[in-house]
Amino acid sequence: MPITCPACNKAGQTDAACQRCGCELTHLHEIVAAAATRLARAHAALTNRDWSGALADAEGSWDLLHTAESARLAWVAAAAVGDTPGALRWRAHAAAIAQPHP
Repeated sequence: MPITCPACNKAGQTDAACQRCGCELTHLHEIVAAAATRLARAHAALTNRDWSGALADAEGSWDLLHTAESARLAWVAAAAVGDTPGALRWRAHAAAIAQPHP
């Protein structure tokens, strides 16, 4: 998954170093990959009706990388386990991240 360089803000970086400034990006790529793995596990857990497992993995993905998808999965999983306050918090996260910043 391409990332944006935190040093120079060049988007679409897929290499170990930024093409523009040479910033080391390996660890950031590893974080993004770990977040994607947790997200895939959350999807699988939802499919298997493992609501608490889905919630844990969606939260783990969010902890690594704030994405609308991880917030939406956590929202659904929190609702499925009966955590209404948690579901409402995750709904707010999903809505906030989906809206463009001014």
